[in-house]
Amino acid sequence: MTLTELNAPLQPLGLATPIDVEAETADRQVRLAQQVAAVRRRSRLIQLLRRLLPGLIIALALFNVGWIAVQTIVNSMNVYNGNLNEIRYTNPRYYGQGSNGDRYTISGLEAVRKGMNATTISLKAPNMEFKSTDTESPTKVSAANGVFDQTTNKFTLNGHVVIAAGGSDFVLRTEQATVDLDKSIVYGDKHVEGNGSAGHIVGESFLVSDNGHSLDVKGRGDTKAWATINEQ
Repeated sequence: MTLTELNAPLQPLGLATPIDVEAETADRQVRLAQQVAAVRRRSRLIQLLRRLLPGLIIALALFNVGWIAVQTIVNSMNVYNGNLNEIRYTNPRYYGQGSNGDRYTISGLEAVRKGMNATTISLKAPNMEFKSTDTESPTKVSAANGVFDQTTNKFTLNGHVVIAAGGSDFVLRTEQATVDLDKSIVYGDKHVEGNGSAGHIVGESFLVSDNGHSLDVKGRGDTKAWATINEQ
């Protein structure tokens, strides 16, 4: 078209395609039905989860309680294997009776036996007590470590050994002591100090017998045993 043809009448561009109203309506209904179905599925899923979640929470809680119970039962057996050559016990406790009839108890935080046939047992933080049938106060011994020899029935304690004589109020402190469980005596050849209502005593060896009623402290060489006696 040129500038001189501006006043020329407009020519029709062609015939418009007629709109199928029914098809459009049907298509909209299909899309709407799909959206409604999706909403319903989501709603059913939410309702299902609302019913299942409390049950899952309860089941999880029961599982935790059951697991704790199983662990408690296993731990109550007080035994677990450290390796193939040793057996470890947690919170061990041993009971026995000496040849003189005195009863004793040995306990600790942990015990280690080097194989099933081993006759010695090592204990960590051992505690023991023994007493005769005619006394109420037992003799108590504690230490950092100890070795119980089942063959000789002797218990050797090492490190921060504390002996509370049952027949008296004397408390002895030393670094090593041996308990003869058959004779119910405690003895040692290391430096020892003791305190009680009667006074303070220092020596280089000691023997506690007669369930604590007898206390024998000696020196060694030029080092003499000495005691400070409290006036009654």
